[in-house]
Amino acid sequence: MSNIKGSIRIGRRSKVENIDCEYRQTDYSIESLNYILKDIDAVVHLAAMRGTDFNITIYHQNEIITENLYQSCIDLEIRNIVFASSVSVYSDITKIPWVETQIPSPKTLYGVSKIACEYIGDIYHRKYGLNIKSLRIAQVLGEGERKGFMMNTFIDNAFENKTLKVIGKSIAKREFVYVKDVARAIIMALSKPEIHGTFNIGSGEAYTNLQIAQIVNECFDNEGNLEYYDYIDEGIESSLMDSSKAKNVLGYSPKYSFKEALNEIKNIKSRSI
Repeated sequence: MSNIKGSIRIGRRSKVENIDCEYRQTDYSIESLNYILKDIDAVVHLAAMRGTDFNITIYHQNEIITENLYQSCIDLEIRNIVFASSVSVYSDITKIPWVETQIPSPKTLYGVSKIACEYIGDIYHRKYGLNIKSLRIAQVLGEGERKGFMMNTFIDNAFENKTLKVIGKSIAKREFVYVKDVARAIIMALSKPEIHGTFNIGSGEAYTNLQIAQIVNECFDNEGNLEYYDYIDEGIESSLMDSSKAKNVLGYSPKYSFKEALNEIKNIKSRSI
């Protein structure tokens, strides 16, 4: 994608190795966006507010940011856009694996915000011809994510040969996708400037929390170091998407299995010591 001339990032600079990139800051007003995107050919829209999920006003900013960005793209005649949507637009476990033609049924305000942004994209496609690829991304697996969540806690503890604690009955199975596969999906979507639509981006694999802990321990040479509290309600539901549309239209299919992703994360963590 050599014709993509720049990218934007909000907040502090971070180190990016072996990548020729430029950082530009914006407040996401149309005026600011028109200035920083004036020499850009395509846009990857990753920005989104997360919150406590108890107040819809937290998430209205996502819709405002999205519409301002699309309006700027109209002004600058940028028509090739990739939007990072989410598996959270789904919830009906009776229809797993989820497909893009299903009626969205988000159970969180974040999911409501994501589907609202998808609908905004559909309107801007119909009215102005913006070719927006909305990627409904499964829960992402990768090194360097925010600490405190189950997956990163399992990985960090297994790496340090600590005990993994699985709390809950481990009935629900959830899908994770490696961050490098997500990056590949974005690049593939950008390579289809004439395409507009919604695409599931997943791995095709789903595991219970107990299975996840066991596989993490296996990959990190921490086998058997596990405590399982199966008398507690785990409080989660299954999630699994059908990504065949992305394969057929975008050429995307995951390169990393769950174990392969974990093994690479282990190597990354080992090199950072």
